[in-house]
Amino acid sequence: MIAIALVCVLPLLAALYFRFIAPPDATTLAGQALTPAAFPYAAVRRMDGQPLAHAEVAEHWMVVHAGSGLCDSGCRDALYLTRQARTAQGRSMERIQRVWIIADAKRPAADLLALHPDLLLLEPVDGRAIEAFAAAGAIHLVDRRGFVVFRYAPTVDPKAFIRELGKLVKF
Repeated sequence: MIAIALVCVLPLLAALYFRFIAPPDATTLAGQALTPAAFPYAAVRRMDGQPLAHAEVAEHWMVVHAGSGLCDSGCRDALYLTRQARTAQGRSMERIQRVWIIADAKRPAADLLALHPDLLLLEPVDGRAIEAFAAAGAIHLVDRRGFVVFRYAPTVDPKAFIRELGKLVKF
């Protein structure tokens, strides 16, 4: 009878111990959580001049990078990271849309675009899109409802970024 009571009470005691006496270390986020702000759909358009409607990307999480069309090494690293993070999601990769907002009138090189066939290229209509993604070299995450929710530094740990993106995409 005592053994049965111990089997029932020990898990409760262990839970209380780990909750109040020795709690586990808190996990940190790889990115910076932002106050949700609407993605500026009206302030961007496709490279062919067509507007981008929210309905086109409504079922996708968007991983957004903004920068010059010349694309220096930091830009190439960010595009590579977003491609690898999307590919690493396996079956969930179709739920992610990669976006590059080209902040100037420079057109990207054809060889760079050949490396990133799934990349959606956008250009700003006015300054609102550039203001929303002003952090130099940062990668922003836009949820399916169209809100910018996370910002990742250009020096983010790739494994942490991929792991966090995988957790978020499941929602």
